[in-house]
Amino acid sequence: MYWCVIHTKSDRTQEIVDYFNRQDNIYAFIPKIEKWFSSSKLREYQISCMFPDYIFLKTTMTKKQFNDRYAEILKSIHRFAALLEYTDVIALDPNETHFLEKMLDNKDIIKHSTGHITDSILKVDSGPLVGMECQIKKIDRHKRIAFLDCGMLGKHMKVPLEVVSKT
Repeated sequence: MYWCVIHTKSDRTQEIVDYFNRQDNIYAFIPKIEKWFSSSKLREYQISCMFPDYIFLKTTMTKKQFNDRYAEILKSIHRFAALLEYTDVIALDPNETHFLEKMLDNKDIIKHSTGHITDSILKVDSGPLVGMECQIKKIDRHKRIAFLDCGMLGKHMKVPLEVVSKT
């Protein structure tokens, strides 16, 4: 399975997602994440984009097949979007794809995890972070966020984590 990422340059993100989802052997999506929202009247998790302006593509084609088939189309939408490039087209490496497959649910959303801290050791009880405690570098209990050092798109990832108790 080949994964790649497109950076959109305008408000045409959904149009580009729709275009690629009409193609054979391609699934395009915008990863989303649950974020804690708290105000005087409302306290809940809300869904928001994980990487604004980025579209993720999964395809059964190889990188070469994908480039050959969609090179002209990608050039034509260049003013709206661009494939992320380092040397050629960025494909997510196997570690990144495995990580995303583990974290995303069937609706392309990273749901919140819950856990507890005992003797300064975090134990995640439920959610996609179960078993990944060693990858968590920092926790913001107030904002209910865990910072992972996975380097997705060259960034540290923030994922929802609710620590329900600390002893």
